[in-house]
Amino acid sequence: MSQRLYLSPPLAEGAERTLDSDDSHYLVRVLRLKSGAGLRCFDGEGNEWDARLTHASTRASVVSLEGLVRSAAAPDIELHLAQAWLKGQAMDHTVRSATELGVSDVWPIIASRSNVRLDDARAEGRVHHWQRIARSAAEQSERLYLPRVHAPRSLQEFLEVPPCELLLFLEPGSEPLPNVLPRASLALLVGPEGGWSADECAMAKRANAAQHGLGDFVLRAETAPLAALAAVRHGWSWR
Repeated sequence: MSQRLYLSPPLAEGAERTLDSDDSHYLVRVLRLKSGAGLRCFDGEGNEWDARLTHASTRASVVSLEGLVRSAAAPDIELHLAQAWLKGQAMDHTVRSATELGVSDVWPIIASRSNVRLDDARAEGRVHHWQRIARSAAEQSERLYLPRVHAPRSLQEFLEVPPCELLLFLEPGSEPLPNVLPRASLALLVGPEGGWSADECAMAKRANAAQHGLGDFVLRAETAPLAALAAVRHGWSWR
């Protein structure tokens, strides 16, 4: 298990941070660290420090930052996942694995067949929950940058102001994803359990989204985005 913790910026060498009860519990009970133990802390903006747990408590531990050990510029291209809302823990699993696969942004899409009703409070709560999952996945997978988790929106709203020009719309039966992809920012759009509706497919076509499938395989809704993201990464030679 990685002895690595995300701390919100700004951070600097020599700084001390008192942790909340969740992070304190994670270090003391889950990682079983004691006062004086070393760990690494990163700010989600490309920087990571050696650090030391100067006070171990399940309620309010204290971490002191030592030397900067890694620093990297932001990736030159972005990988967006526009994922139709999935039921139960399937969305949690998708956010976690998509973070491990290096997405820069997660866009929850309320599709025609998502079968979800949201008020503002619940939507905000789910976004916060997914941000926590993305943070945990980044801690485990050695990422220096945290993905952004956006507020839920309809497919139409997403396509009105897409985050990049290259849109890949996953639709069963379409031409498989190519083996080689241009190394440019792109957004992968993946449907819910019941698939995209005919109206949503038409919206994507009008937005000049390229429709692609995953061959003859029939994948679960939470498996399809991960297979497609891995295919994109492979098309980029895993860079």
